[in-house]
Amino acid sequence: MFELERQRILESSLWEPRNGCLGYLEACSCVDIEGNTLSPHCRSGYLQDAEVDDWSSQKGQFASRTPASIRVLMCERVGWVPLGFAMSKRSFLSVEGAFGLPPEALPILNLNRGQEYYNATFNSGDNSQSMSSIALTIKLPQLFQLGNLGLSLTHCFQTGKTLAFIHGWHVFANENHVTGEPVIPHAGRIQELIQPTHSLWTHPLLLPVILLQEHLFRAYLRNSELWRIVQSIEKNLGVTRSGPLVMAEFGVTNEMKQIIAKEEDRIRLTAILNTAAADISGVIRVLKWDQQYTRFPHRVKDRIDKYHGQGPLSVCSELASAIEFLDSHVSSAEDFAGSMRSRLDLQLNVLYNLIAHASADLNLRIASMAGLDSAAMKTLTFVTIAFLPATFIAVSSFSA
Repeated sequence: MFELERQRILESSLWEPRNGCLGYLEACSCVDIEGNTLSPHCRSGYLQDAEVDDWSSQKGQFASRTPASIRVLMCERVGWVPLGFAMSKRSFLSVEGAFGLPPEALPILNLNRGQEYYNATFNSGDNSQSMSSIALTIKLPQLFQLGNLGLSLTHCFQTGKTLAFIHGWHVFANENHVTGEPVIPHAGRIQELIQPTHSLWTHPLLLPVILLQEHLFRAYLRNSELWRIVQSIEKNLGVTRSGPLVMAEFGVTNEMKQIIAKEEDRIRLTAILNTAAADISGVIRVLKWDQQYTRFPHRVKDRIDKYHGQGPLSVCSELASAIEFLDSHVSSAEDFAGSMRSRLDLQLNVLYNLIAHASADLNLRIASMAGLDSAAMKTLTFVTIAFLPATFIAVSSFSA
């Protein structure tokens, strides 16, 4: 079903290897090849494009490494349109084959909207219809302030190993490609989130849950930035004691006087307010998708429990708790963004009234000037009536 679209995107995508934009992350098991017990740990590093084939197939310099429960290749997204990868097409095909990535991976990574999809493989000739592996692909909705990460993974239930590919903006880049502002790269954050969850390393839903957790972290940062903008707008429009400003004593500020008096200041503040409202609407849109996405791990988990059986109770409980917490976190973030939009609606009404007041004041001054003009016309008319006949008589007499 996806093969034709996959082939089209494979040919139309931009494949441009870049240094520092391609790397790996591995969560290593507690037992090495020789059976020695080890402490769970993560290892990560950058890869050259020429090293991807050896790393994905665990050969050459990567052949003797400690087995890993999770192996992730992370790739920076290049450009906007077409879909771009900081790696060669040959390297991607090598990873796709070695990891067994599903054909829907490229079509879903190419989307701007959010999308999740999974398919399972069952053991052939097994009357119990037990699940042998599962593939999951998730694309977060596009919003450049939050990132546009995509994840495609395969998990083998027999070995308990997960092989994954992560792609998107700011995976390694520490500068926002739109605004030029500094950002925290996703790669380091994802490693920090994986490190303490070693009890879940053998579960296929760990990475999808971490992906949502990372997305919510960005949404929290963006909400904080927008809240500072909302506070600044409220201050300029005369909010003196309300909410976080309850301890402040601003009074009628000079900024508010200038907004009433100067059209340029009103236009500038209107632009700031409308931009903030649009940004908040974008965040709310993304958070609504996140809210729906929290049901996806539940559906997949129910399917796994049905055809593969439940895992250890402690693992199931920890995973369920993490999903429920994220669900609550999404609701809280969405409510906060909604409250900011409501406050901006109020300030938009205030600004509209200020503009109406300024327009009324201008009309009053025009009317006053018109009144002065009327008085001047009356005076001119009186002078004309008083002196024009005499002037006419004088001119007529002189002519005679």
